[in-house]
Amino acid sequence: MSQLEDIHYLRDATISAVRQFYTFLSKMYIDESDILEPPEGGWPHMDNLRCMGKTDEVVELLRRLPYLRNKDSEAEDGTTPAVAPLCHFISWSALAPKVTPGSVWFTPDMDWGRSLRQASEPDELVDEDSIPPSVVGLTFNRWRDDKYFLLDTALGIVHWYECYVEIALQPGCPPRLSDGLYEGAPEKEWEWREEHWAWPVTDLFAILRRQFEELNFVPLGPRSVQEVFTMRDDNRAVISAVQNIYRQHGWPDLTVYRKEDCLRAVRRAMREDFPKFIKEDQEEDYED
Repeated sequence: MSQLEDIHYLRDATISAVRQFYTFLSKMYIDESDILEPPEGGWPHMDNLRCMGKTDEVVELLRRLPYLRNKDSEAEDGTTPAVAPLCHFISWSALAPKVTPGSVWFTPDMDWGRSLRQASEPDELVDEDSIPPSVVGLTFNRWRDDKYFLLDTALGIVHWYECYVEIALQPGCPPRLSDGLYEGAPEKEWEWREEHWAWPVTDLFAILRRQFEELNFVPLGPRSVQEVFTMRDDNRAVISAVQNIYRQHGWPDLTVYRKEDCLRAVRRAMREDFPKFIKEDQEEDYED
């Protein structure tokens, strides 16, 4: 029996999983005010995203998801809080209005569908046209090494593109899906679906939460998260120091964790001891 037979996509459950994950991050390091809830009836302008060729269900899901605020409202994207190492969730609610004719961002001769897909899906898969219309990217591709989460609304799963192997090997980690992922799918989908691991939506967000709880993912600032799996000599000290600061302030026990004191101590340590890890466009994140 295929692993997928017991997995079903539910829009409300997907929205709830995203919202709960954002709420969890707000208890650790992001600002609660950076979580943006859709207005009644959903985000406006989302029909503009139909240019990507996605299904009606994808558009309706994006219309109703909560998003994270862009730090720079004039930026294209990628200035939202980091939700994992090398990973910023894309703010579709901020991008959709820019595809509207008459906006300062709109260029009539631009292939907006392809551009939006390139912003949220791996370039090689966009070039091969191997992502079906039921799959949408949750993340923003700003740099070559950025990670991707590809949500499949037909199957109710998320592919973590280039997931850290160590995570799937953790004791107690929900088993990744390996059976039936491309049954009935076109051959051009087989390779990426097999190589890039997938979990049911709720399992994926539970896995992400666990990495923060165990400080395998270490927030150095609201837009910078490091991981312990590929530590190098040049970042080992900063990761260890910031881990200790979180633990000293009660993390991960939310009943005693002192968020504001902790983040103040992290900012001070970054400014005074590890300034080379502060990116130029993120300097204001470390001001008191």
